[in-house]
Amino acid sequence: MEQVLENNVKFFDKILMPFKKFGGLFKASNLYSKICLILQITLLCSGPLAFGVIEYGLVLFVLFYALTFGLGYVSYGFFNKSLEISGFSYAIVAIILVLAVLGIFYVTFAKTIELAEKQNKGESTFKSIVYDACYKLGTSLVEWVREFRTQFSVGDAKVKTLLPLSFFSLGIPLMVFGKVVKGVGLLVVQLLAILFMIARGFSDLELFFTLNTTEPPNSVIVYGVIAIVVTLLFVYFYVVSIKATLEAAKEYNEKRLGANFKRQLYNLIDKNFYVTSLIIPVLGALVFTVIPLLFMISSAFTNYSNVSAEGYSSTASVGFLEWIGFDAFKRMFATGANLQDLLSVFAWTMIWALLATFSCFFGGLFLAMLINKKTVKCKALFRSLFVVSMAMPQFVSLLVMRTFFEDYGPLQTFLTSIGLMSNDATMNLWTTEFSARMLIILINMWVGIPYYMLLMSGLLINIPKGYYEAAKISGASRWQQFSRITFPNIMFMTAPMLITSFVSNINNFNVIWFLTRGDPANDSIAGTAGKTDILITWLYKLTMRKQDYNFGAAIGIIMFIITATLSLVVFHRSSSYKNEEEYR
Repeated sequence: MEQVLENNVKFFDKILMPFKKFGGLFKASNLYSKICLILQITLLCSGPLAFGVIEYGLVLFVLFYALTFGLGYVSYGFFNKSLEISGFSYAIVAIILVLAVLGIFYVTFAKTIELAEKQNKGESTFKSIVYDACYKLGTSLVEWVREFRTQFSVGDAKVKTLLPLSFFSLGIPLMVFGKVVKGVGLLVVQLLAILFMIARGFSDLELFFTLNTTEPPNSVIVYGVIAIVVTLLFVYFYVVSIKATLEAAKEYNEKRLGANFKRQLYNLIDKNFYVTSLIIPVLGALVFTVIPLLFMISSAFTNYSNVSAEGYSSTASVGFLEWIGFDAFKRMFATGANLQDLLSVFAWTMIWALLATFSCFFGGLFLAMLINKKTVKCKALFRSLFVVSMAMPQFVSLLVMRTFFEDYGPLQTFLTSIGLMSNDATMNLWTTEFSARMLIILINMWVGIPYYMLLMSGLLINIPKGYYEAAKISGASRWQQFSRITFPNIMFMTAPMLITSFVSNINNFNVIWFLTRGDPANDSIAGTAGKTDILITWLYKLTMRKQDYNFGAAIGIIMFIITATLSLVVFHRSSSYKNEEEYR
């Protein structure tokens, strides 16, 4: 007996818990949560809506006020004798409506308390049970329609007849497909439901919703409820029958068609639509990537060139296009000027790619770690300031920077105005090899660091905080935490992107061309490569200015071999490739 009483006490305590929590929770909540709690009490059942649980809150809100209106309408009709309803029947209806109203209020109140607690803990409250259910229902319906269309299209006359018939008969199509037991059972359910609805189901439903009858109200309500239940059960078995008929048709088609050509063809616009949808991208890659690549490779072994012997020794011959084998590559490595240009440009290309990649990488990481510190205020403002340079088109930023640092530009004008430079002096920043290269690196950092800063900010948040807490307990210094936790995790997640960035910087035409166009010129060499040229800008000059196409094609092949080899080797040696399963 004592155990029963204790269990009853626990049950009622659990029921009353949301009301007990209200006072303390209201005091501890922020202003927004307090407003939501007040709305739940004043504007009944609006708490979940105020917290942003739109679908779930809206359904409960509408049900609450619909039942409240129904209770008021029934009460008004009863006391004004406009409804012919006995006191006993009225009491039953009123009790049901009151319990439903109180139940919905309790559910919304408990949900509001739960959402307020989550809000105080910083958890997201924008979730919806109704939304998830509707989404799943919609997805299932779309999949069913797609499957129905597929089976109807590939089916023979039998399938094309039985599938539409399943909308009207619950059992006959299944019996024809060989599912006799299930078909007979569903056909019996359909016949019984039809007989019931014809006999009294429709009239019971009408009387239930209108109550316009001289019959005893209690019997009207009971039979009305029975009619509603029968209707819902019929709908359930109707859905089951249609799904079962579709599955039976699918089995029948698979046995009949096998690997039929018609079905395979139809699958290209249905189940295998991804194959069809990939045709355009594949054709695009073929036309705009593969064919030009093969053209470039082929032209490297021909005399396709319009240059004379001036500067570079040319393999071009007057007359017809000819295959010349590896002569263009011999020009590259056997001719002193060509080889000197190649080595100089290749060395600067590698230096540029490494510095451009890692300066932006570590600069973005440093900024992200700095802004993410708890002591830093207005984090969103600082991030926005750094993103401004990224939001501006890159070529605009590059041209502005070039103008800013050129002779008699804004910087020189400013320095002259404050007396740090004489009026007849020039800065020569773009005409000196070292200063031009340094400016390229610095300006690229200005353009590239904000992107890495945003990326690193997201990655730093994903590193488990428990790692740092365990490190602090173990007495690890800040440097040890960075070198053993932060940096390994960041490198693991960004290694493929870092390789891609390095390769992109090898081919980064925009930064070099818009800032220097490869200048200053290399006067000591007879070629066209400038002191800030990288392989891609040198290739552009050879093809577009000198029209030395076969030699440029040979350089393009060398670039491809270098970038492909570096990418594959570094990626296969990275932890992102070796330990791929760690972060899954």
